[in-house]
Amino acid sequence: MGTAFTICRTVEDDWPLVRELRIENATDNPISYGATLETTRGMTEDDWRLRARRGQGIDTTSLAAVDDLSGRWIGMMSAQIGDEDGPGPVLTGVFVSPAFRGRTHGVADALLGGIVDWAGQRADHLRLYVYEHGTPARRFYIRHGFVETGRTRPVGFTDGSTLEMVRALEQAGRPGGAPR
Repeated sequence: MGTAFTICRTVEDDWPLVRELRIENATDNPISYGATLETTRGMTEDDWRLRARRGQGIDTTSLAAVDDLSGRWIGMMSAQIGDEDGPGPVLTGVFVSPAFRGRTHGVADALLGGIVDWAGQRADHLRLYVYEHGTPARRFYIRHGFVETGRTRPVGFTDGSTLEMVRALEQAGRPGGAPR
């Protein structure tokens, strides 16, 4: 049986919980977080407050999955409008604690659903970058309709590249939700 959890937007006062989960993320897989553990531990309270506030932003969102039984944060996903590769929504900061991964729990599916809903109110596509050797992550995104674009980026702090993937979105308020 799956885990009972709630998805919520992060707020600035959540910064200690954001920090705790992101340190777990950087420890488990620094490539998925985009920073080394050393860099992550070196971030200031103001840095963490900024990240927690993303859930309250106009051009950003940050969602947390919270275990209903324990109150422990078990996953996060964030997104923002635009980056150096384009103006549309970009999925960032994806992490689910190892014990809560997989379809049985549904944590990543629920978090991504929230991000897709948010992005669909803003654009007709959602982009992301995934580590080229991150086979489980790539399978997850493919299962959710993402396709590789052929664009890559170097990881920066280790060998390897990330691959851009994109998914067409149904937008709220358009007849039939058909892509433009």
